[in-house]
Amino acid sequence: MTDDIKSIEANVKPTSSVSRIWLIPILVVLVGGWMVYYQWKNQGPLITIELQSATGIEVNKTPIKIRDLDIGQVKKITLKPDLTGVLVTARIDASAEHLLNEHAEFWVVAPRISFSEVSGLNTLLSGSYIAMSAQDEGKEQLHFTALERPPVTPQGTPGLHVMLKSDDEFAYKPGDPIIYKGFKVGEFEDATFDIDERIVYYNAFIEAPYHKLITYNTRFWDVSGVKLLLESSGVTVETGSLETLLANGITFGIPEDVPKGELVTENAEFTIYKDSAAASDARFKVAAEYLLLIDESVRGLTVGAPVEYRGIEIGYVTAINSFAAVEGNVLERDYPIPVLINIYPGKARQPDTQEGLNAIQQTIRNWLARDLRASLRMGNVLTGGLFVDLQHFPDEDSQGMIQVINGYEVIPTVSNEFTQLTQKADAILDKINQLPLKEMVENVQLAVEDMKLAAESVETASSDFDLLIEEIDAKALNSNLNQVLVSLDGLLKNYSEGGFNQSEIKETVDTLQETMRSIQPLLLKLNQTPNSLIFSPGDEIDIQPKAKAKKD
Repeated sequence: MTDDIKSIEANVKPTSSVSRIWLIPILVVLVGGWMVYYQWKNQGPLITIELQSATGIEVNKTPIKIRDLDIGQVKKITLKPDLTGVLVTARIDASAEHLLNEHAEFWVVAPRISFSEVSGLNTLLSGSYIAMSAQDEGKEQLHFTALERPPVTPQGTPGLHVMLKSDDEFAYKPGDPIIYKGFKVGEFEDATFDIDERIVYYNAFIEAPYHKLITYNTRFWDVSGVKLLLESSGVTVETGSLETLLANGITFGIPEDVPKGELVTENAEFTIYKDSAAASDARFKVAAEYLLLIDESVRGLTVGAPVEYRGIEIGYVTAINSFAAVEGNVLERDYPIPVLINIYPGKARQPDTQEGLNAIQQTIRNWLARDLRASLRMGNVLTGGLFVDLQHFPDEDSQGMIQVINGYEVIPTVSNEFTQLTQKADAILDKINQLPLKEMVENVQLAVEDMKLAAESVETASSDFDLLIEEIDAKALNSNLNQVLVSLDGLLKNYSEGGFNQSEIKETVDTLQETMRSIQPLLLKLNQTPNSLIFSPGDEIDIQPKAKAKKD
């Protein structure tokens, strides 16, 4: 039995160490790991964006958008080590990973109100977000610096970028308009100031299809605000548009008599001029320089004042008292003020070349040897502005020699009309001052007194004559005259009736003739001196006025 027991062996079967219940967690882990791997495999990269501040930016809330489509989200905000801003870490979707290149730009969209624009008002309710613009070509980049303001021209906009510069006191801001014939065709994008050159450079964009108007002969000039021009023809007011009236702006065009030229390429450089006249004159490259020595006041003469010949503008004033042309200084009475002028061959219908310049110089040289002179004339009565007028004065003395000072040929000057009138008036006043007015006034006073005495004498004589006339009895005279007439009438009747004989009548007539002969000297004297009945005979000495003796 013992052997039977020994011959029996136990049947041992291994038991399972893992329960089937664990298949579910393992499956969950595998699915979760696959999801994590898939998420990691398909998620976009992390980028960092430098901002001035984190105003309006929130972690896991602030989105990153391109054309209002969410392509990422802010994940972390940290302060920059140098404390100059903040670093925003954002996750970008894989679908937009190809846009992360050197051309990508980021900026914060928030409510913005300025003098030239109003934008971002839709974020008042939704909150701020980070906007992005990019191109699908370029070198990959994951670190960016955000723009301070939204770009004026989104990338990809058809048109032309140009570089504008100005050394004048123009100030244009991003968004200021570029006007052409009243239409807004572009905007300023940004501005930088070159300290070394002291020139402001502007990046501007001309929208399509207006960019086809820009050629190498195009000129840009300022049309900001309102310009009031006082000309001989009247008052002219210039302004660009309502936008340039409220803010700054420029316009452009091609000067007259200038060919259109070739279309420009990207980022061509142009200068901004102060007005259309300056832009038009910029095409003249060569000029002849001359020196004027002004002996009178130059008040009203400014740099840029025109130089005219017979009313035609041929140049400009380039400098006033900028260098010592002769010995002395301005405080000396006889010191002439040096004025430099430019004469352009192109303005005188000559080629704008060296040959045209030589022709102008030779013509001016021949005229200077004869009678060409310069003078300052008033161009506008209201402003008092002066211009240089070149004219021929044949009466002026000419020595035939041309004076050269500091390498400049000198154009002799003559006084203007106003100065000549002033000089003549001064000469007349000097002559008047030299007259013995005091003695003349005293003599006139004596003559007036004598005339007064003579008038009193005449008045006295007139009174005596009136008395004499009053003493004559007009009635008695009339009565005597009537008696004479009656006697004459009786005489005639008597004669007709035979009362007088012929001898008596003859005797009467002889007596009458003798009487007439007796009064003839009296009548002759009255005819020659009618006042002899009033005044005394002429052998008395007349009273004459005497001059008052001069005082020692």
